[in-house]
Order: sequence, then C-alpha cells, then structure tokens
Amino acid sequence: MTAQPSQRLQALDGLRAVSIALVFLSHIGFGHLFPGGLGVTIFFFISGFIITKLMLAEWDATGSMSIRNFYVRRVFRLTPALLMFVLSCLGMMTLVGDVWSWQEVASVFLYFANYFGIYSSFSGELIKQPLAITWSLAVEEHFYFIFPFIFMGFASVPRRFLVLIATILVAMLAWRVYLVLGVGLDNLPHYRIYTGTDTRADSILYGAALSIILARYPQFFARLSRLQTFLCGVFLLVLTLAIRNEAFRESLRYSLQGVALFYMLPMLVFEKNALNSFLQSSPVVYLGRISYSLYLYHWLVTHSVAHFFPEAATWLRISLISLLSLLLAHLSYRYIEQTFQRLGHKLMR
Repeated sequence: MTAQPSQRLQALDGLRAVSIALVFLSHIGFGHLFPGGLGVTIFFFISGFIITKLMLAEWDATGSMSIRNFYVRRVFRLTPALLMFVLSCLGMMTLVGDVWSWQEVASVFLYFANYFGIYSSFSGELIKQPLAITWSLAVEEHFYFIFPFIFMGFASVPRRFLVLIATILVAMLAWRVYLVLGVGLDNLPHYRIYTGTDTRADSILYGAALSIILARYPQFFARLSRLQTFLCGVFLLVLTLAIRNEAFRESLRYSLQGVALFYMLPMLVFEKNALNSFLQSSPVVYLGRISYSLYLYHWLVTHSVAHFFPEAATWLRISLISLLSLLLAHLSYRYIEQTFQRLGHKLMR
C-alpha cells in the first residue's frame, strides 16, 4: 500500500491540481460555486504531508536530517519563480500606472506578505494588488522556519511528536476561538484570521501528523485507508462548506477541514479506486506540477485581462485568463523551476 520514499506519489500532484483548480475558478468569478479558500487549505495540508515524509525518509536513511540542505532546497524551489513573478508584477503595474513600494517587495521576499497585507496594504488598483497573492507563501515559510528544528528534537520519539502536534493544533483552534469570540470579528483587521500564520499554519500540521503516522504507525494508517473513514472525511468537508455562520467559518472550519483531509487523503492517494485513477491521470498530474507557478501568475493575469479588456464577453475573458495563466505557468515550471531545482541538487552533492 505504501510507496517507497524515493517514489513520487503522482496522486499528490493530482490533489495539488484539485487545489489550484479551486483557487483558480474562485478567482475568475466562480467563487459562489468553488471554494478557493479550501484550495489553499489543501495546498497547506499537502505541503506538510510531503515535506515531513521527505524528512522522515532522510532520517531513516542517514540517522539525521540536514537542515542546511532543507533550506537550500526551499530557496531553489521557491525563489527563482517568485523573483520572476515579482518582476512581472512590477513591470505590469508600472505599465498601467499603478504605484508600488519597496516595502511591498521586501514583504514578499522576507516572507511577511501576509501580515503586511493585514496591517498595511498592497498597491494596485488598476492591476488589483498582484503581490498580495504571496500571503500563503509567507504562512508556509514561517512554519518551515521552525518545523525542521522541532523535527530534529522529536523525530526519534514519534509518539511524543504526535502529542506535541496535537497540543499545538488544539492551541491554535483555541486562539482562533478567542479572536472570534473574545476580541470579536468587528475588531479585527480584514482577513486577519484567514491569512495569519498563527491562525492558519495548523493546516500544514495536520498533513505533517498524517505523514508521521504513515511512516511510524502503518497499521493505524491502514485503518484510515477505509471507505468508511473516507466518507466521514467527505461529510466533515461538506459540513464546513455548508455552514455559513461567520464565527464558525473563522474558527472551527479550518480545524474540521484539517481533520477531513486527514481522513480522506489515505484513500485518495494510496488506494486504487476511480478517484485515485483520476488524480494520477497525466493532464491532472501535470497541472499539479505547475501549480506553484499557476498559483502565482493566475492572479496577475486575471486582473491584467480585466484591465486591458474590460468590455470582453465573459467566455472570452475566461478563455484568455486560462490560456495565458497556463502558458506562463508552463514556461515558469519548465525553464525556471526545473532548471534551478536541478542546480540546487547539484550544490547539495
């Protein structure tokens, strides 16, 4: 049932494709049908699962985990494509007459774009705040500034590791509840809970926890790989989308979605079924592999098309956005992401 550490799990790429599709469709005008926020939560969950899985594989093979190599991989994985995206945004903003500041650029590359967006604001009215899309990268990087050191301290004691993760998950839920009920949503900046690291990083931890269970408790993981567990996860996920109460959505929703994905991923990724076959189909897998660049560029393209073609018919606008976003994502993945990842691997030899 379990793939070898060296094998790439194509169904995880497929799941990435589902997450970027939710974000993309939400942002191009179908947010009433497709929950873009759930797409980001899935991104976070997959990230925690994959990176913890790779850490555990390295630990099992060598008896340790190179923190230096971890951060080298992160830099070569994220920064080159991000740099080209930022240059594209600044060029487009300058072209249309939007004003931008170096503080915004610094917030992107120093990974505090989420809190910059909360407590200040990104520029861009004609091309709507193109750099603001990087908030989720900041959440992930804040998490990975800390997690490798926690991993080194607890990798040899997985039970304690899971207890620590569970404690943090409960604490983060309690913090969100306090912000919602104690401080009050009316007293919080817009998107404070949605984009804050302290309120969203638990989605990554749910994925990390599942990865530890896969590696260290395979019998328990096998019990998760059942149809009943999967359907329970589906029910929880649908429930989080059906309940529209704002207090629920800003507090308990993220925790329930983390649990739902915890229940659903084993069947989706590790068991042979129709959904797994769909996730492993070539077009879906490729969409997942270019999802990082697609996530970046689709926001810039969406608002650039809106600026330059304000009177375009809906079908034409959506077609232009889709084609340009996929083209830019493909070029970024093929010539930037892959090139610099290969370079990073050479430097770590």
